[in-house]
Amino acid sequence: MTKVNNIIYKKLLLQAEEAKEQGLNKLASSICGAIGPVPEDERLEYSHAKMNDDIHYGLWKLATHILKYHDLESVDAEKIDQVIEALASKFVKELEESLGIDPVKAGPLEPKLLGESK
Repeated sequence: MTKVNNIIYKKLLLQAEEAKEQGLNKLASSICGAIGPVPEDERLEYSHAKMNDDIHYGLWKLATHILKYHDLESVDAEKIDQVIEALASKFVKELEESLGIDPVKAGPLEPKLLGESK
């Protein structure tokens, strides 16, 4: 499980509390469910590839809710995966844009390359 750092954890927790006070219970519940009960205790390396794998995995988990809802007995996993790949790419791009993140710049938790100073 990937956890967020202490600073963003506290900020999101405050926003969840504010959302709850405003009657935005779905938002409050979603934030709390996503961030978990405690923040990250140490900053671990987290690569772009690992982030993409985690998003892919998460979208597969979400896709199973649709399969369950429709009580399907047969699916083509490759077709599902094609949709998930496209959605994952679009999701990352649009969320990074909305957060003002430069997609070319490596994140601070990206593992250093051989010979690169830490």
